[in-house]
Amino acid sequence: MSKDKKVMNELKSFIYTQLKKKYNKCLWPKSDCTENCIKAHSIQNGQILDQLASNNHVVMAVPTQNLNTGPEIEFQQVGRNLATTFTGLCQKHDSELFRPIDINEFDVSNQQQKFLIAYRSVLRELHTRIKAAIDLQTPYQKIVELGKCDPNNRDISELVTNTLANACDFYLYKQEYDKIYNTNSFTKIEHKCIRIERNCPLAVSSLFDPIKSIIGRKRLKPKLIVLNVFPQKQDTIILLSYLRDHQEDLRPYANEIINASVEDQLYLLSKTILRYCENFVISPQHFNLFSQEKIDTIKNFYLATLTLIDLDHNDKNLMLF
Repeated sequence: MSKDKKVMNELKSFIYTQLKKKYNKCLWPKSDCTENCIKAHSIQNGQILDQLASNNHVVMAVPTQNLNTGPEIEFQQVGRNLATTFTGLCQKHDSELFRPIDINEFDVSNQQQKFLIAYRSVLRELHTRIKAAIDLQTPYQKIVELGKCDPNNRDISELVTNTLANACDFYLYKQEYDKIYNTNSFTKIEHKCIRIERNCPLAVSSLFDPIKSIIGRKRLKPKLIVLNVFPQKQDTIILLSYLRDHQEDLRPYANEIINASVEDQLYLLSKTILRYCENFVISPQHFNLFSQEKIDTIKNFYLATLTLIDLDHNDKNLMLF
């Protein structure tokens, strides 16, 4: 085996090993916590996944990283005990933080419940962004060490720097939610809740930044909409949440969904999920109704928006509901 091929094999092995590593850090807001983290659910296991699962499995979009051809995506059945989990909370603090929504039915008039649903999405997102930064920074250092990358290459170094900055910016955003939790000032979050009298075949816990994606700004203070979708008995609940300080900028984007007719709401929501979100699950029974053409259309759109986030086209096959 040639020296170059040996180095490349070492590098690929290093990258795959890094991607499999867990980032374990309890994101408890009141103090620094050093307890071991559990696989905490970002979408409720007992109340939500239980309604969607078949044989204790749900369908998720599972990304894979092919170092030769680039990112790929497959819809796979995932055990409900693993689905939507993240190692960002210890057992004690996961239970303490989310007890009010884990043991009680959702009440649209309860400000604490709505805040906690959004807060859970924020914690999971911070964990994801930190992990992404580590997964990029660590292999980059290894590539430079092996002499396979010029450390003065601005394109690559800026990509690494921007990913780290993205995680830092979101950490500051998460601190705004920490302050609200610690002071019980739950009304500092604006919530728009839509109840549709239709069975819900999926659940989402994610965030998106419509301003940045459309205008292309960089390093501005994040202004994000937290999106949660979940079934409640025979209804579909759509919860859009954002800081009241950001409502002037974000309300127009939320209103696009809020003011649409039911069918248009679900279609716009489907494209929003595919464009911005990766933390969602679908009922296997519902997914099995999708044709192969529909699945391929969804996968192609999902993958394309990884690099072209403003990509848009109308196709009935993008309807997830």
